[in-house]
Amino acid sequence: MTADSPSMKTRTLANWFGSARTNAQRIGAELGKLAWCGVPFCGGCPELPYIETRAGVACDKHRHIINLAKVVSHPDLHLQLKDRVGSTLFHPDELALAQARLRDRNYFDGLFGIALTMPDVEWAADYFIATWMTRGGSSGRKHEFGQSLAIRYGSGGGDSAVRYRSAVDSLEAWHAALLSRWSFDVGDGFELIERTKDRPDCGLYIDAPWVEEGVEYAFAFTIAQHERLARLLTKFGHTRVVLRYGDHQLLRDLYPTNLWTWTDLESRNQRNNAIREVLIINGEPFASAAQRVER
Repeated sequence: MTADSPSMKTRTLANWFGSARTNAQRIGAELGKLAWCGVPFCGGCPELPYIETRAGVACDKHRHIINLAKVVSHPDLHLQLKDRVGSTLFHPDELALAQARLRDRNYFDGLFGIALTMPDVEWAADYFIATWMTRGGSSGRKHEFGQSLAIRYGSGGGDSAVRYRSAVDSLEAWHAALLSRWSFDVGDGFELIERTKDRPDCGLYIDAPWVEEGVEYAFAFTIAQHERLARLLTKFGHTRVVLRYGDHQLLRDLYPTNLWTWTDLESRNQRNNAIREVLIINGEPFASAAQRVER
């Protein structure tokens, strides 16, 4: 089963802030055919089904999304998760209870440094409820567990309860897309990059928090982190590197066009307004529709 399957009704594993769901297929095409791929800041994971690789590692500091991904990709636990969230009423009380448990987990894990050791179905169910019962683009933000139930009082924009049920129905398709190729880890994306081999059959997809707009993420980037990221990525001479960003002067300085290829993307923000994005690649574009940006 692939991401083009009709049963994959939702194009992201979690309803993530700033995800690349509209350009996931293009990103996969630009990475090309790989033996291994690393995704150091995986977020809602919309690109993973479209990346053609025999094996890959996706990581994030956001422990809730990594646990959800581990459960969804598990041979047996994904069915338990589907039963659990499929039988949950789309109701503010269910959302409030799940959010309270997630906030408690954040508090105690931070207090005692509890490590993620195995997939936890109940934890995954709480996060699934928290991400799909609230408004789009809430997940991954600093106050994601303070959102209210997404209820529409008019005919515009679709029904939120239907969206939740579509996410439940998509779990088997997501399981098929993740099962055999992807491993998930909670950790520092920089460490994953540093461990990546510089080989032509390897790739890295980078979707780090953006400059300025990314300040809303729970794990936002400082300017120093953007600079460190650029230094690490510039060292790769053979590994295919593809970055997705919003255009910004800092990035033009860090990824100059004499070393990197910039191509335009068409996308939309959380308010469904058209915005300009770019892919920055350490080589020539693969996708036939790629439009190179000259600077």
